[in-house]
Amino acid sequence: MNKQNQTDFPENPQLLIVGASTRAAAFSALRAGFRPVCVDQYADSDLLEIAEVIPKTAVSSDWIETLLQYPPLDWIYTGAMENQPEFIGQISQKHLLRGCDSNVLERARNPFLLEQILSQSRIQAAPCLPAGSLFSETEKWLSKPFKGAAGAGIQFADSHASTHSIQENCYLQRYEPGIPLSALFISFQQATVLVGVSLQFIGNSAFHADPFQFCGGVTLSPVASWLKELLEETGQTISQHCQIQGIFGCDFLLNPEQENEIWLNEVNPRYTALTELFELQYCLPLLHWHLAACRSFDDTQTGKNALEQLQSELVLSEKRRNPLISKGILYAASKVKTPKIGWKSFSTDHLYQIPESADIPCSDTTIHPGSPICTVYGVGENLQSCLQSLADRVVHYEQIFEQDSCRSRQRSEVFNTFVPINKIEKLFFQGFSPSRNDSHSFLED
Repeated sequence: MNKQNQTDFPENPQLLIVGASTRAAAFSALRAGFRPVCVDQYADSDLLEIAEVIPKTAVSSDWIETLLQYPPLDWIYTGAMENQPEFIGQISQKHLLRGCDSNVLERARNPFLLEQILSQSRIQAAPCLPAGSLFSETEKWLSKPFKGAAGAGIQFADSHASTHSIQENCYLQRYEPGIPLSALFISFQQATVLVGVSLQFIGNSAFHADPFQFCGGVTLSPVASWLKELLEETGQTISQHCQIQGIFGCDFLLNPEQENEIWLNEVNPRYTALTELFELQYCLPLLHWHLAACRSFDDTQTGKNALEQLQSELVLSEKRRNPLISKGILYAASKVKTPKIGWKSFSTDHLYQIPESADIPCSDTTIHPGSPICTVYGVGENLQSCLQSLADRVVHYEQIFEQDSCRSRQRSEVFNTFVPINKIEKLFFQGFSPSRNDSHSFLED
């Protein structure tokens, strides 16, 4: 098995990270004082610079066999691995999982159980039905795969469609219109902490994403006390019933047109793609707190101290009013080959520097339509300036990668496709209220 190791920090322990894309988590590991060892599907150039990389090939036995040759390590997983509990079990026979095992995944990824758990809560799960169920044509329903990731396989359901394969692999979830939000939590044995809230980009044409495809997000802060209370209550309920340990994310849909309804869409019981945005915004090593939270289930007193420290750090971070940070995953509109890019070498002296781009594929890599090209970032004092910064990056990197095959776009064209900015700013910053009789704004009291 081909392995590469270009960065050596012998004084720091190793942390094993497994997933489709591990670059963000690998940088988080460095910030937390670890040397990342990554099983990764893409092996992008910036990951190769800072981690020991084991390519995740189609032949799973190869990379799993390689992992079993390592001494026992703490390990975590990133996106899509939640769909492979059998691999999680195999890896955990040798390495110590810091996060959710297959039993927790079975509960947290069960949409029918989540609906039951939150049936009496102020935020409820979007209603679900078994695939093949009949439903009224006056309602819109989505067909969603049980083992989905990043929105792949989601489509509007036909009220008359019913096949054995669909019934076996998918379920129906009622379509709830609204603003897609994501909340990041860290679950300790003693309590669950809300780290932050972000606006998600879903199926956005600015990034050439397919319908329902996840393509990034932007941090929203500070969060008003009434919303924090609702989200913390929901996160606490889910983590307790599902026995989640450490970092996890919850996706919500907020519909201000229907008495400001908030629906839970799904739970991602792992390090999420937007975790790094809060880490960069707050300048906090969130993987350090994730590992402390996982250990709290073994050592209650140490966990209590870590919990209090994290809560204190988050309060201080909110008071600093740091700039908002956004990221967008740029997908290929056509088949391209990666040009030679002058990648700026990573410096351990600037662990919290916000990059222009990341997930940069190696030169001469062939990228097929619909596959991710790279990740770009934006930063700004407010939502508008942050997204304008992101639009600049999209235009710039689109030209680098697809200059011969893609029509040149202006920043304003890209910016206008992100979100209905005027509506979002009005809802989030200018008096959005949680109820008809409450005048609190969405983000700030």
